[in-house]
Amino acid sequence: MERIGEVLRNGAYTWKQNPILCAPYILDAIAEFIFFALVFAGLVVVIGTDIFMAIGSGISEIMQALQNTGELSPEVFEAMIGVYQLAVPFTRVFVVALIILLIGSVLIRTFFEAGAVGMAKNATMTGTTRMNDLFWYGRRSTVSLFLANVVIVLIILAGIVFLVPGILLLDASDSSGMAAAAFAIGIILWIGYMIILSIGLAPVTYALVIDNKGPIEGIERGWKFFSSHKLDVFLMWVVMFAIAMLIFTVGQIFFIHPVTTVIWPFAATLINICIVMPLITVWWTRLYLDREMLAAGTPAAALS
Repeated sequence: MERIGEVLRNGAYTWKQNPILCAPYILDAIAEFIFFALVFAGLVVVIGTDIFMAIGSGISEIMQALQNTGELSPEVFEAMIGVYQLAVPFTRVFVVALIILLIGSVLIRTFFEAGAVGMAKNATMTGTTRMNDLFWYGRRSTVSLFLANVVIVLIILAGIVFLVPGILLLDASDSSGMAAAAFAIGIILWIGYMIILSIGLAPVTYALVIDNKGPIEGIERGWKFFSSHKLDVFLMWVVMFAIAMLIFTVGQIFFIHPVTTVIWPFAATLINICIVMPLITVWWTRLYLDREMLAAGTPAAALS
């Protein structure tokens, strides 16, 4: 069994030998941009160019006024009413466009995420991968992974029960202090609940795609993997968190100068797409394969 350090080092070597592993994330960004542009164009066609430009201009004026004054002046309030009056007749159109955009974007991202894991699996086991792997694994696992993610979101939202005591105490007029305390404790518990789930369910994507499981079975298998390898999963999660914090910290440094403030968002996006995300995918895939091979009695040396 490889130690975490060996998983990181050997995974980095696999990524270095297969730069094509960034392809799913590049294609995902392009596909989501095109999809957004199509939905945006459709929205403009439905509500009309003139009205759309008027709404956009009104929102722009409101944002600029808020930046300059920092307060809700009568002029800003009047502009908000004007934008509201223009947008209200098209509320259903905006809602439908938002739903289409949300579901479509998630499906696109899920397809390429599944393809990325499949490519990482083949690269880890055989030393190489191809674009065909992306589309093969994407077609095979997109629906199951999408449904699994929906279930995970519902599980996370179930944590709202931690807020129920505080909400119930709000009905008692003499318990405002207790209600605020209970509500604050509920928020803390919900955050802790989400952190535990984010760690425990992190292997779900890899278990589902690599083992070709359905949504529920994939979630169960991912949680079982976490239960059997808590320290390994936690350490990998810490590595991901550390990388995210490093990029955030570097970004804060670049935001000091006006020029680098403009350049950094594009640079950060390229770093994420071409380096960080493919590398993390390979690391998680290698960790899952190594531990599962060990459980199945297969030598870890089977990994390239």
